[in-house]
Amino acid sequence: MNDPHEGHARADEATPRNTRLSICPLTDRAGVEVAGEICLPTHEAWEQALERVAQRQHGAYYFELSALTFIDMAGATALAMTAQGLHGGQRFVLECPPPALRRLLELFWPDLSVIEVAAS
Repeated sequence: MNDPHEGHARADEATPRNTRLSICPLTDRAGVEVAGEICLPTHEAWEQALERVAQRQHGAYYFELSALTFIDMAGATALAMTAQGLHGGQRFVLECPPPALRRLLELFWPDLSVIEVAAS
């Protein structure tokens, strides 16, 4: 289940009107649902969420990304760098990531085995 210390992050209050990011805990497994855009105005919220995830000690952590409309290179890099720091049996499972994120991971981190892209 979810980590009770996991927060509900929102970057929409301090960002430009058309840039929104919502990160909500999943109710059925350890993970978060990410919706909106990961870009310069929302990087801080994204990186804080990744920091909380990196503190977990075991198992798979799910990112439900079907409502993620955009992720820039810096957001993808933060995800990959966090994944590179995982320990033991930890791994990230990306569900329904945007095509651009799939391409970035394949192009820049093709051997990053701790990130699993689930079939959509």
